[in-house]
Amino acid sequence: MRDWKKILIAGLLILVIVAGGVLYLGILDTLRIKKLLKTTEEAFEHEELDKLMSYVSLKYSDGYGFNYPMVKRLMSGLFQDFDQFEATVENPVIKIEEDTATIQFSLWITVDWNGTPSYIVGTNRSGAPVKVYLRKELLSWKVVRLEGVIKSRNAR
Repeated sequence: MRDWKKILIAGLLILVIVAGGVLYLGILDTLRIKKLLKTTEEAFEHEELDKLMSYVSLKYSDGYGFNYPMVKRLMSGLFQDFDQFEATVENPVIKIEEDTATIQFSLWITVDWNGTPSYIVGTNRSGAPVKVYLRKELLSWKVVRLEGVIKSRNAR
C-alpha cells in the first residue's frame, strides 16, 4: 500500500513539474516577444539601425519583394531623410505555435519632416494594421516577414 502512495505522489510531482515547465516556457516566449516589440520600437525611435536589424532574420522575405539587405538599406535611408521618429503600437495580439509566432497590432509612425510632424505609417485617425511573422532562431525570436505597412495602390 505504501508503494502505491509513493508512486502516486511521484507521478503527481512529475506531472506538476512538466506542466509547470510547459507553462513557464510558454510565458517566457510571450515575454520575449513583448520585449522584442518594445526594444524594436525604442531602437526605431533612437535611430539605432544595428540594434533594430538585430531583430530581423537574415532569411527575411516579404510580399513586397524586400529581403534583409533591402530592409537595412530602406531603414538607413529613412534615418537619413527624417528626424524625431515616434512609433506607437496599440493592441498587440501575440499567437505562438511551436517555433513560429505572429503579432498583429495597429501602428503609427510619425517623423519630423522639414519641421512639421508627419505620419509615414498610419494616419491621425487610425493606425496601419500590421502583422509580423516571427521565427525562433536559437533562443531568440526574429522577424521573418511583415505585412500591412505599405498599402497597395489599388487598395481603397
